[in-house]
Amino acid sequence: MNRIIGLVFGVLLLAFSAADVMAQSDVENVPLPKSLMARDNSPLAERKVKFVVGGNVGFGVSYSQLNMQLSPHFGICPGIDFICIGIGGTYHLNYYKSYDGVKNFTHIFGARAFIEGYAWDRLIIHAEYEWLSFPGGVEGRQNTNGVLVGAGYKQKLSDHFSVYGLFLFPVYDELNVYSIMEIKVGVNYKF
Repeated sequence: MNRIIGLVFGVLLLAFSAADVMAQSDVENVPLPKSLMARDNSPLAERKVKFVVGGNVGFGVSYSQLNMQLSPHFGICPGIDFICIGIGGTYHLNYYKSYDGVKNFTHIFGARAFIEGYAWDRLIIHAEYEWLSFPGGVEGRQNTNGVLVGAGYKQKLSDHFSVYGLFLFPVYDELNVYSIMEIKVGVNYKF
């Protein structure tokens, strides 16, 4: 009886180990993401620079503030598809309640520079610097600086068009003009 059990166990072990070996040969056919593929670093390899044009709409909410924004941008992807550097303008319509309870609308405009990194062609790591001008101060307008960092998601619609969403947090806010978190949704055209 023990010989029969041992023989059945041996046959099952052999059958399952052979199936496991055959399944491992299929793993070689699974494609890697573009960001992990080997690159041809020879001098003859073509390094094509790509440009990006687009923009986003965004909003931010905090305890006494509502911030809506519109930001066009232009960027360059310098020969590699997983980094993009760009510049753009920005306009914010800021609604806030001051400490004495007065409700105010403020028109803020400025310029920005950003850098993005893409992982697996979808996940976005984003950092941007903004220079903003808003009403106030002795001369009627005052300027401020801010740095926002965060992450997002990009979905390609075609070879050229993509839509994206970002969640950004202000890590440096000179005069407290940003909300706790900024949410941006936009579109890009890559050529």
